[in-house]
Amino acid sequence: MKKFVSIALLICATITVVAREYEPTEGWPYLFKDFKPAIVYYQDGKAESANINVHLIKNDLHFTDNEKIMLVHDGNKIDSVVCEDHTVLIHRANLYVTCLHKTDYVVIGTTSQCDFNALNDGDGAYGIPTTTASTQSIASFNDHGNMAALRYKEMTQNKYNTRTLPTINRTVMVVNDRALCHANKRGVSDLLTSEQKKAFNKYIKENKIKWKDINSLILVAMFLDEYVKADALLL
Repeated sequence: MKKFVSIALLICATITVVAREYEPTEGWPYLFKDFKPAIVYYQDGKAESANINVHLIKNDLHFTDNEKIMLVHDGNKIDSVVCEDHTVLIHRANLYVTCLHKTDYVVIGTTSQCDFNALNDGDGAYGIPTTTASTQSIASFNDHGNMAALRYKEMTQNKYNTRTLPTINRTVMVVNDRALCHANKRGVSDLLTSEQKKAFNKYIKENKIKWKDINSLILVAMFLDEYVKADALLL
């Protein structure tokens, strides 16, 4: 991971998971309550400033251009996003991971995605019948040609006039800047050999690992660090 991201991650490191009060809605299907000033870093080292937010339908990065909401070009080439409020997002496996803590080689974070199954139960999103919601609504938010039609003021005025957007929120680990796994026993075990799994099972018992506790996850990350150092993981 790039040096500037590592520094920013240390700033945003935490030992507790804070409950999130904000909830995205169908009229405002974004990760954050509003757009945040940030620096977007690309894999080639290029960087640019923008007011950004993550759209949860496809986990695309959007930015404001005057009164318009636009889709970031070359989104698949984004490495990370560092916000002014020290929120750090890294872009891995087509997802934006909100960082909670970083060890030497492991980032502990959260991902948020639209729950399409729940979305299509009952009335459709954005006032569209459920039979067309999963196609028309998604296209309207991700088509390059139509992005300019989305106006920031219009969306902010209507953001709370629609129902809560159902989302799937997960705690994950990004290991050695490559592998992304769920922060649970099965997810971590999938990265290990048979012998490593035996050591891992012993480790989680000895340390009484609780998978919903950030301090336990830090201990798991430290366990993985040792195998990354030895270049011994199934990555």
